[in-house]
Amino acid sequence: MTVVDAHAHGLPPWVQSAFLEWLAESGSTAEGPPGLWSSPAFDGPERQVADADLHGIETTVLTHSSNAVAALHAAALRGERRRGPADTIATVNDEMRAWATRTGGRLQAARWVDPRFVDSAETEIERAATDGGIPAISMNSAYLEPSTGRLRFLDDPAFAPVLAAAEASGVVLFVHPSAKFHLGSEPPLPGRAEHLLTGALSMLVETTLCITRLVLSGRLEQHSGLRLVFGQLGGVLPIALGRFDLIHRLLAGADADAARASGALRHLRDYAGNIYADTHSADATGLRCALEALGEERILFGSDFPVTPGELGRAGALEVLRGASLPTATLHAIESGNARALLGLGEPLTVRDKGAA
Repeated sequence: MTVVDAHAHGLPPWVQSAFLEWLAESGSTAEGPPGLWSSPAFDGPERQVADADLHGIETTVLTHSSNAVAALHAAALRGERRRGPADTIATVNDEMRAWATRTGGRLQAARWVDPRFVDSAETEIERAATDGGIPAISMNSAYLEPSTGRLRFLDDPAFAPVLAAAEASGVVLFVHPSAKFHLGSEPPLPGRAEHLLTGALSMLVETTLCITRLVLSGRLEQHSGLRLVFGQLGGVLPIALGRFDLIHRLLAGADADAARASGALRHLRDYAGNIYADTHSADATGLRCALEALGEERILFGSDFPVTPGELGRAGALEVLRGASLPTATLHAIESGNARALLGLGEPLTVRDKGAA
């Protein structure tokens, strides 16, 4: 059993409890249907390991999902004392990092970073690089400003010091969509159809927007050492690279002004080397497209557990991956080798494969 799952989620019990209480009291569906967040595995490392054993997962990398901002906010306002953002974030990160010791290295948590709080973000980045855990941080691709309704993507100028700190420290940046970007449709779709649209398409577009804005704004040129891991094969990036190449050439040939403008625009394909993507929710066709566009060394296995139950995100996804007629070396790289190299995980742990028993 050597598979590394590079896309899973967890929260300390006091944070998960506060978040579920807030969902029940508020009736909010802003984070999607509340049932998405109800698995007891979210705050249970033993349940996390049990599901990993069942599906042949050696090491699970825990990052933060689209609900992170809401969950930490709910937790900060509840309990015996109210906490400020920096205190809440640091406490959550320290508790989650401790899961590695508690599980013999089976659960490895990235430190959560909120770029809206620059001092806290820089502190957490330094800790991620030096505290003995995996050198990785976790962020959302965009942050909603409630007062204005504006989404601030990672290229926001105010976030520049955070990207600079991440590059300087050498940490890996896991980026998860916020699910706050919505493809507008009028009239609104009925019932849960809007949630389906958000999960199935808007989140993919949000991820792709985050990547393209980082490139076109010049952020990835300024911070060329950044290594970013995006979920769901990087959104629609793999199939969009050719389209961006075409539009770049069209603009260059339109007229002199357009040629000067297009000359200042970055080629999206030139920055594919900064981008890693996980396999969550991919079918065999999408997987092959991502492999060709990004390269086999940049694709990691990811399940989205426990938002996506193990039988879907792990058993089903591994079946798709192993049935995609990939070369053996490519399959091993995706299942394990790429994540080990990126995160410095070292040799496989000695774990009995209960799923094969």
